Amino acid sequence: MNSPIESARTTQSAVTASNQPRIGRPVGSKNSAMQARAVRTREEVVVAAAQLFDGEGYGTTTVNTIIAASGYAKGAVYYHFPSKEAIARQLVADWNLVVDESIREVPVRAAAGTTFDRLTAIFSSLARTIAGDTNVRAGMKLTLEPAIDNGASFARWVDAVSGIVDTAITAGEWADRPATHRLAWNLCSGTVGAAHAAAALPGVVEVAIRIQDVVSAHLKSLAARRTPTPTSAFVGR
Repeated sequence: MNSPIESARTTQSAVTASNQPRIGRPVGSKNSAMQARAVRTREEVVVAAAQLFDGEGYGTTTVNTIIAASGYAKGAVYYHFPSKEAIARQLVADWNLVVDESIREVPVRAAAGTTFDRLTAIFSSLARTIAGDTNVRAGMKLTLEPAIDNGASFARWVDAVSGIVDTAITAGEWADRPATHRLAWNLCSGTVGAAHAAAALPGVVEVAIRIQDVVSAHLKSLAARRTPTPTSAFVGR
């Protein structure tokens, strides 16, 4: 039986050894691997939920179907998200970031163009992302889901686009008319509607093109309401 002195020495040597870096493995690499695994699990749960929300609808989807689709254990899913609404709110937050990025960066590339050009560029960018990213598409649809607290995300999107429209009105580029003030809502709701309809009636036309067609129709309709050129300008032609 070891004496107390021997035990103390053994403990001290074990502590010393544990404090020494291990050759071939950086300090903290185990924690880093665990963190990376946790991030991957969270992302894959969100992807599985987004596919269900997008294809089946939020109301039809349950936590159990999300767990089954993700392939993870119930404990792993609940570790990251306490409810399906928590996943939905994450998707809405990601959608908000996509909208912010499009409104912030696309006009920079279209700075020399008109407001018509800027809005066309913004919604074309959104259309491509919506068509190619299920997470983004699901997040957009969830902005109109009444069963969740989505932070008035749809109104936030409309307000951001309205800011661009209001600037065009103030600059005299567009007439100050009710139809002009409705443009932002029409563009945003038309985008969501086109994405929903495309899923309900799939065909050979891509979602991005359907969205762009709706946006183009609203923008051209507004352009057609501009003050017409005086008739006298055509006299003699």
